[in-house]
Amino acid sequence: MQKRIKNQNKPKEANVSIKDIAEHVGVSTATVSLVLNSKDKKGRISKEVALKVKDAAKEMNYRPNMSARSLRTGKTKTLGLIVADISNPFFAKLARNIENIADKKDYQVMFGSSDESSIKFEKLVNLFIEKNVDGMILAPPQNSEETIMQLIYRNIPVVLIDRCIERLPVSSVQIDNFGAAYSLTDLLIKRGCRKIGFIACNIGLPNISKRYDGYKSALENNLIPLNEDIVCSVSFENFEQAVEQGIEKLIDKGVDSLVFSTNRVGIQSLLTLQKHKKHLNLKYGSIDNPDEYKVSRLPMLCIEQPIEGMGRRAFEILFKQIEDPSFDEVESVVLQAKINELNNL
Repeated sequence: MQKRIKNQNKPKEANVSIKDIAEHVGVSTATVSLVLNSKDKKGRISKEVALKVKDAAKEMNYRPNMSARSLRTGKTKTLGLIVADISNPFFAKLARNIENIADKKDYQVMFGSSDESSIKFEKLVNLFIEKNVDGMILAPPQNSEETIMQLIYRNIPVVLIDRCIERLPVSSVQIDNFGAAYSLTDLLIKRGCRKIGFIACNIGLPNISKRYDGYKSALENNLIPLNEDIVCSVSFENFEQAVEQGIEKLIDKGVDSLVFSTNRVGIQSLLTLQKHKKHLNLKYGSIDNPDEYKVSRLPMLCIEQPIEGMGRRAFEILFKQIEDPSFDEVESVVLQAKINELNNL
């Protein structure tokens, strides 16, 4: 049996302290502490000294003691982010954006995927509480109100993103979901579509429900009766199979176009359509605009979500809560999205 080779010559690492860096550079421990906590400007420390401290910390492989920092400042400089599925292109870009913004404030982000399960969501929230994160940005699944209320009761800073729960006193950042779906559906109607199918995952989610309302309202305002036979809601479980069955049902009902409630639904739907070669005469509208749409060569209207703006606003609101524990204003941010046309609809 093979064994892992050990490097016998590897030097033993020692814990480098702020005092070690101070002695190496020839400054006080207070100066080192101010520089490493990004407070050198407030402490009127020269750029030259600050650079020497940072270079020494890097050279000596200094690692801050997070437990000690937490005890001293009351903060761990960490955030928790829970989304439905981190592999989803929308959530992956959103997470990356939040991570970049947080990094500028010296915050680290821990990620988790709920898979739209309230049970898994609760476990992740409790894990982040145990890790003493300073705050959380959450895309809550259905039936997660009680878990979020526990955060509110414990005065843990929290902001909801992508979806909100209107009956809870918690800040949120999302797009105009109703308006986005209305615009897509209305534009498809103006392009000659009359039998527009709607396919969604978990239509009970607040953001998806509003998109469905926007779809219905556009039909009504254009004097097209709602046909529930061409509305399909699939579950997160057995997703691929459920979407395939849903698309086949909609095609059999003779739809001339489809509105996808999310990019994940859209991508899986297009895979099914191309697999069965049933997409030739259809037109499409989708919330979100993943790269997969661009290579599909299919005519499509896409809602371009302002991912950068969503991430920035969510972090700004959360940061205010973290910095000022008395800040209790509930902010409900609704951003406008724009429509992009792909492959000449």
